[in-house]
Amino acid sequence: MVKRLLFLLLFFAVTYTLGAAKPVYVDTRLLVLAHPLWDSFDCRTGRFKGTASEFVEGGQKGLDKLFAEIADLNQWLAKSPKILKERLQQVALPDRLSVERTFFAEKREVEQRVAMLQMRAYMARMVPGQIGVTPAASIYPQINQIAADIRTVFKQIKEKYSAAVMIDSAELLPIMCQVPANSDLLTQNLHEKLWSGEKADEKTMRWLDEASRFWADRLGFAADIIPFGAVDTRLESIKMLEDITKGPQK
Repeated sequence: MVKRLLFLLLFFAVTYTLGAAKPVYVDTRLLVLAHPLWDSFDCRTGRFKGTASEFVEGGQKGLDKLFAEIADLNQWLAKSPKILKERLQQVALPDRLSVERTFFAEKREVEQRVAMLQMRAYMARMVPGQIGVTPAASIYPQINQIAADIRTVFKQIKEKYSAAVMIDSAELLPIMCQVPANSDLLTQNLHEKLWSGEKADEKTMRWLDEASRFWADRLGFAADIIPFGAVDTRLESIKMLEDITKGPQK
């Protein structure tokens, strides 16, 4: 809560000093959920499906099956020059360039899959006594990719609006809580001391937390949390993310 209070005070102070320069705000939660990698996240295992972090089901039998797939793909790669030659012989000369492009794109996909499966097989043997279970650190590449793409979105938003301040509305509007807000506490005028320069005590900090939960429950996830003085770029930032990741266009 101290962080939230400092954030609010900083926001009002900077807004006042910047004058005409409007801050912009985004929501990092929406950006994470909109990222294509998030679609492959398995909440049961805490890993990303289709990546090296995915569990290998079936223990040793599952691992043997994985090695067999790697061997088959490597065998295809070893025969790839012959396969290309045979395909080129089956088409007319003007069509050979298109066949080559298609083949090399297929080959790159196979090479990438082999690399991913090899890393997955390595990860699946790293947890002692649990064959097929990958370590928690195996998701770092996906997490880093999501973070890098979101940082790119932030950079584009900041440059487009020449914004000196960017606000994450996730900090101002928490996820709605099932526990109802304490109305007895909220009805007390505990915020008055904040504007008079007094230091916030523990009860005031609880009041701020209850107020956040109250507005989260009342306004909902897509609330216009900053109605004045800032530009809402939440939807725009998601569209930028889709362009960066080649995700679904809405």
